[in-house]
Amino acid sequence: MSALEPANAAPASRWTSRPATPVRALREDGTPRVAPGVYLLTHEASPQFVKPITVRVIRELADRCTYYDWAWIQVYVLNRNGDATERRELFVRPVGLRPVPPPSKSRTPSRWRGTKGGDR
Repeated sequence: MSALEPANAAPASRWTSRPATPVRALREDGTPRVAPGVYLLTHEASPQFVKPITVRVIRELADRCTYYDWAWIQVYVLNRNGDATERRELFVRPVGLRPVPPPSKSRTPSRWRGTKGGDR
């Protein structure tokens, strides 16, 4: 006869360790897929980005034919406040995308507002 487990025993699966980093999915050719998120695109991602831009990736366009180690993505280009300024489709190297934290939403006034009336 087997020993009875206490009523509050944790299942064995609770104690298994999780991977430290999420496993990135790969395409058939071994190129990593691009996950949605905020990225900095530099010259490493594509020669067109001499001046780096910050983008929010909407999705990877997996149905398009690409060269090995390249991908088509749909993105929103972000300004320094984190607001989307335009929507684009870009041809990039996924290994050149640098994940960055989303820009802060704090806005500074464009001009200083002085006191009104005779409070000067």
